[in-house]
Amino acid sequence: MSSFIIGILFATSSAHAAAPPEPTPTVFVQTWVTLMDQDQSQVADPGGYGDPEDDPGFKLRRVRLGFMGENDTMRYGFTVGAAAPYDVVEEAQGANMEVGLVDTYGGYSPTKGLWLVGGRQKVPVSRESLMSGSQLGLSDRSVSTQWLTPARDLGAVVDYRWKFLRARVGAFNGGGDLTGDDNDGKLVSGRLEAKFGSGAVYRTYGEVKKLTIGVGVGGWTNDETSVSTNGLGADVIVRMQGLAVMAEARMRNTAPKEDLVEVPEVFSETTRQGVMAQLGYTVKQFEPIVRYSVFDDDTSGDEDSGDVSEIVSGVTWHASGDGLRAGVAYAMRSEQGPTKVENDSVRAWLQFKL
Repeated sequence: MSSFIIGILFATSSAHAAAPPEPTPTVFVQTWVTLMDQDQSQVADPGGYGDPEDDPGFKLRRVRLGFMGENDTMRYGFTVGAAAPYDVVEEAQGANMEVGLVDTYGGYSPTKGLWLVGGRQKVPVSRESLMSGSQLGLSDRSVSTQWLTPARDLGAVVDYRWKFLRARVGAFNGGGDLTGDDNDGKLVSGRLEAKFGSGAVYRTYGEVKKLTIGVGVGGWTNDETSVSTNGLGADVIVRMQGLAVMAEARMRNTAPKEDLVEVPEVFSETTRQGVMAQLGYTVKQFEPIVRYSVFDDDTSGDEDSGDVSEIVSGVTWHASGDGLRAGVAYAMRSEQGPTKVENDSVRAWLQFKL
């Protein structure tokens, strides 16, 4: 009789361990307020990288709704939402704020440290790109990261952790439709990183008890119908008590193919590169931050109006267990080419995350 009862308890325990994780709802709303914008001309506003050209007023920058769950053997997530175009260049290429799928993935861990994840998810290349939008200290990514790394795509990722090392390899459609691939090319990426210390390396807010360092390298290739693109980069984050320093360097090479069947992204081989460096410090509920980034959209040109540098400095207030953030920042943009324009801006933001 006792053996029978023990058997029932064991079976119940095993069934409970194998049960899918309970779903947790997620809500993320981020509202921007442009307090000052230098380029308000309705006729001659410049269209530069990193500049959304928001005139004074309100904007819904991001909104996301969904659910997620995770245990030792299974994880899943489903998120819908919308985001305003990053800048006027992205908007000119067709970006808009239509509501659609953001993340839709499912994963399984066959053994400790190993995860197999499939669906629409972030391409593992860059630290700043992989950071959640809700964890960005200045509410948005740097111009170099935005234009030199792929964001989300439909595919599969193998994610393995061993001691202080983490390796991720992914294969994706490379921009294809969610119902299938729309070209013969595929995007393949890889990222290797090391972490020393117990603090988080994908966020900057908060204090850490011991020195924490994260170092990563990543690359990707996308062989599309009309062009072939390759990208490389390295990043580092150092956290000590309230201090958080983060930096990245990236490059991207795009070349048109000989037998073109559609209009290519570029008509000659083009190499783009950029760097970013960010310094912040947590003082109780406040996080003052300054970030410098530079983006060169064609390294072969001596003078190029697409080259831009940006210094964004501000402070973020954190409350309600970091579920509520409010901040203000000054964005100073400087064109590296022959054309200089007045396009600095001051923005404030309020975000809520559940």
